Amino acid sequence: MISTEAAALDAAELLAERFAADAVRADAEGRAPFEQIAAFRASGLLPALVPARLGGGGLDWHTVLRALRPIVRADAGLGHVIAYHFVNSWRLQLNENRHAVDDLYRGLVSNSWFWGGAGNPRDAGLELTPTPDGFTVSGRKFFATGAQLADRVTASGTRVDTGERLAIVIDAKSAGVLHHDDWSNIGQRLSASGSVSFTNVAVPHSHVLGPNEQDGELYRPFGSLSILAFQLVLNHLHVGIAEGALAEAASYARTTTRPWATSGVDRATDDPYIRQSIGELTAETRAADALTWSATNLFVDAASAGAELGDDERGRAAVEIAAAKVVTTRTALHVASTAFELMGARSTSGSAGMDRFWRNARTLTLHDPVVYKAQEVGDFALTGAFPTPSAYS
Repeated sequence: MISTEAAALDAAELLAERFAADAVRADAEGRAPFEQIAAFRASGLLPALVPARLGGGGLDWHTVLRALRPIVRADAGLGHVIAYHFVNSWRLQLNENRHAVDDLYRGLVSNSWFWGGAGNPRDAGLELTPTPDGFTVSGRKFFATGAQLADRVTASGTRVDTGERLAIVIDAKSAGVLHHDDWSNIGQRLSASGSVSFTNVAVPHSHVLGPNEQDGELYRPFGSLSILAFQLVLNHLHVGIAEGALAEAASYARTTTRPWATSGVDRATDDPYIRQSIGELTAETRAADALTWSATNLFVDAASAGAELGDDERGRAAVEIAAAKVVTTRTALHVASTAFELMGARSTSGSAGMDRFWRNARTLTLHDPVVYKAQEVGDFALTGAFPTPSAYS
């Protein structure tokens, strides 16, 4: 069990080294990363965010996000699915059924459960049919990051009898769960973000967490924080992609790039264009990183308030996360594209694998339209209005 920041960072670095050594081949194959997730499970990091009183690591979001960053640099798809394990398991505590939440956390620790999600709000909702023991759930989710790899899946469904929306946990190995293994997008190939179907899958009362609403009478600021957690994690993934592309470009320039014939220098690292460009890209990435950590601090403060969280504190965190989303989106795309110019034409070869950074950035930054995040920041600047809590804000 990992229960200190130093141990968490060391374990993550070891995983990142292992993942980086195989990143180009794994990306080319694009298969769901069962072996890599087994390594993550064995590392001791899996229960890092579970409270110590329930047997977990008792670590905080700052530590977990710092530990994730080298993994994202090595392979953003793996970083994505591991980050979502933490968000999907952490979000349990936002629900009202405390007894069920504590039992699920104990199960996570004792059984080393990996967590995925099936909550894409743009898909049709899952249907919940009451039974004497709880419910059965049916329906399909087309983007279910990590569900294919998971032991447990967080989701929400609507009761067919009353229309009430409930947060639930589904055993991903149950009869009636079908993972379609159909993730074939150009990037984030190791994120296992394909679709999953549920056909009359049993959900016992012990896996029903309570109402699940982002607005209306049942809305609570604290209960809505899972959306901000996902958005915050995307910012860290964007920055990690930029950092990974920069590190690869710098290494390539030092070891492989040849100086241009008319540059007047003997080494590529002496070329003033390369020196200036990598300096500007580094500064841009560091600025995006700083804004992301500012957003992280506000999110952690909001989460620490618990049930006492108010709309203003939640709103300030939402604005900062949205501002970071605007900046990190542009940074990830710009750095992942411009890195090629520091390396030369040979960097476009398949063996170099540099295209994976841009493909990952292009795929991930479309998660939800960043122009709407810019609009939220603009509204706050103009009128002081906070983003309206929703499935994406």
